Order: sequence, then structure tokens, then C-alpha cells
Amino acid sequence: MKYNNTKDPIEMRKQAIAKQKGSMSSLLGILIGHTMILLGGILIARSMFGFLEQEMTNSNEPPLAIFSMVAGLPLIIFGFFVHTGASRRFTGKLLSSPGIGSGPVLFIGFAIGAWWGALSLPVLGLLWLIPSFLSLIAGLLLLASILVRRRRSVRYDVLTRMIKEGKIAAALITDIPEIDPGSGGLIGTITVKFTDIAGVDRWVQKTGQWKRLDLPKTGDAATVLYDPQYPENNSRIWIGPAGSTTIADFTLWHS
Repeated sequence: MKYNNTKDPIEMRKQAIAKQKGSMSSLLGILIGHTMILLGGILIARSMFGFLEQEMTNSNEPPLAIFSMVAGLPLIIFGFFVHTGASRRFTGKLLSSPGIGSGPVLFIGFAIGAWWGALSLPVLGLLWLIPSFLSLIAGLLLLASILVRRRRSVRYDVLTRMIKEGKIAAALITDIPEIDPGSGGLIGTITVKFTDIAGVDRWVQKTGQWKRLDLPKTGDAATVLYDPQYPENNSRIWIGPAGSTTIADFTLWHS
């Protein structure tokens, strides 16, 4: 076996991660994960009505819909794993999704499966309330996901302007949680101190996410981008690794 110690392994890992960000293979993985979750949700909800169907028809043989549960649950579980891993590669972040997220997709599947099952019953009665309720939850989750995406888009627009008009300052991390040895990363609050253009010391806290190998420590250097006209406005402050100058740098740590 040949070894190559002439290249920095950390830099090589960063380059490999950078190649995966926004890649078509990662996007395909996200779509596959969503499809598995959707199908799993449909099969699980349909199987629930299979028991009612058996009781209403007084059948001694269990309907085939019941056995769809056997396939539905693994589809959901593995779909979440596929979606999470592909989203992590696509965004380069510990926990982030470029689309609507897996929650709305799951409940859309539940709603479809519930309507399928309810409409297959010989007598519907008040059971239409179940798929209606699931459809309402799916709609609310979808709306919430869209609003979150819209909020992120607005923040990105503000960041784009701040890169041109804002001020970049060196900062010091005064507090960041430590993680357990077995943890893959951190989603938590970071506190940094910086001095604005007027010479005033300021502290800012932001919620961010880091993979284990990228997690900074208390006392490490960082960089702050802020609005020099309103340095007290935390919503117009971004924190990035030391030496940050670009939009990609200042979105690296933010959740």
C-alpha cells in the first residue's frame, strides 16, 4: 500500500467536501430520499386503514394493504438516512436541507395513503376526518417550510449587500459548547467579541452548526461582518472563520 504524506489531509478533505456541495449526485440522493419517505408514508397510512377494511368486510384473510406496513416503515427510516446524508453533502452543513425538508414530505405521504385507504372502505362515515386532518398538517408543514426558505432568502439578500457595504472585523470566540467524543458535530450558540469601527467592544451570539472536524474552540480567532452604521443590530451581523471575506465564508457556520 502506498501512502502520500506530501499533501495536507485536512485541506484535501475540505476540497472533497467542496466538490460535493451543490453536486448533481447529492441532489439525486435528496430526491431519492424524499421518494422513499413519501412512499413509506403512503404505505404506512394505507395499511392502517387495512385493518378497518378487514373488520368492515368480516374477512378472515388479512387484506394485502396490511402487509404494506412491512415495507413502509423501512422505507421511511432509510429514506431519512439517505436524505440527511445527501443534504449534508449538498449543503456542506451538519443539518440542512435545500428543499422543503423531509417532514412535509412524510405527512404528504400520510395524507395520500389515508385518502387512499379511506376511499377504499365500504362505508366512510366520519373516517374522512382522519385524512382531512393529515392533509391539514401536511399543508401547514409545507407552508412553514416555504416561509423558512423565504426567510433564509431574505437573509441571503441582506448578506449580499453587507459584503459590499459592511465592515469586516477580527473577532475572538469567547464561548462555544464542547461536544462529546462520540458526537458528529454541534448545533448550538457561539459567542464572539469584536471591536467596531468606533473602538467599542461588542459581543454577539449566533446559533450555528459545525461538523466535528470544523468545530472551533473557545479562544480561537473568528471574523465578524457587521453594519458599521448599526453595529448594535445583531440581525445584520454574521460570524465566520478567521480570514472570512466571502458570502460562502459567512454562511459556513450559520444554521
